[in-house]
This record gives sequence, structure tokens and C-alpha cells, in this order.
Amino acid sequence: MKHLGIVLVLFCCAAGTAKADWKFTKWGMTPAQVAAASNNQTKKSTDLHPDSDGNVTKLVTPYPMGKFPFEAQFAFDKADKLSSVTLVLNDASAQAVGPDMPGMQMNRSRGLCHDLGVGVKKSYGKRQGGGAAHMLYSIETWRDLKNKNNVKYTVLEGSGCYVQYSVLKPAGAH
Repeated sequence: MKHLGIVLVLFCCAAGTAKADWKFTKWGMTPAQVAAASNNQTKKSTDLHPDSDGNVTKLVTPYPMGKFPFEAQFAFDKADKLSSVTLVLNDASAQAVGPDMPGMQMNRSRGLCHDLGVGVKKSYGKRQGGGAAHMLYSIETWRDLKNKNNVKYTVLEGSGCYVQYSVLKPAGAH
């Protein structure tokens, strides 16, 4: 229990710093501005396929946060402006089993993705959207009015999990 408390404290502190923008970035920055703001620690992404919102991850960088080994992925809209930052957790335990393999539930309860999920839920409270729980994935969303961010926590069974921050849009806007 003490271990979980430490994880929550680390995550809550980190989540609290993701205000209206994300860490050293501001929503609407160009890729060059994001690279400069990171002291040129970012690298060009090798996956330039648009996501479901049409945004393209153009820059990535390792982003360790406490015990969580994240890769920060910076996605840009069609106008080449920063629109989201996704923290992809490198969780080897999530990749150790698939949804149809024995031991999945046991593994899920001990992995970093589980710890991250607990921390996200503790930070943002009751989910405000999503809640889609399928055999292969689950998605939960929050509107963080205090920090002016949309927050999405996604678990992909057998692959891992991530937290995505994006600019808070007015209710009903897409």
C-alpha cells in the first residue's frame, strides 16, 4: 500500500503541472517551436500517420516521470500547430500477455499501466466521458476545467497504455 501511495503522489504532482498547455509547450506551437522549447531534445517521429482527429505526431522524446518511463509524442493539426501531447507508457508487463492468454488479470493488477490508471483516476476523479471497455481496449476521459485540458486515459490490452492531453474545447465542440 505504501508503494501505491508513492506512485500516486508522483503522478498527482506530475499531472498537476500539465496546465492549459503541457509542460514546456503551449497549444498552437509549431514543430520548430516545440523542438526549441525542449532544448532540442525531441526527435522526428517515424510514424507520420494521422490519428482519428487528423493530427500527426511529428516529434517524440523520452519523458521519464518518477517510475513511469514515458515517451512524449507531440501531435500537430493540419495547420501545423501543437494540438495534443500523448504520454505513452513503456510497460513491459503490459506486453507480456495478451487478452486471450492466462494470467492477464494477474498481470494487469501489478503493471505500471494499472498504477498509472489509478493515479489518473485519483488526479481527475470520476470520469466524465468514455468508459468504453472492450475486450481489447478501454478509454476514459475527463475535462480538466482547472487546468484547461482534455485528458484521455487509454489501455490497449497486450500493448500498453497512454495519457493524452489536448486543449480544452468548449462543451459540444469537436
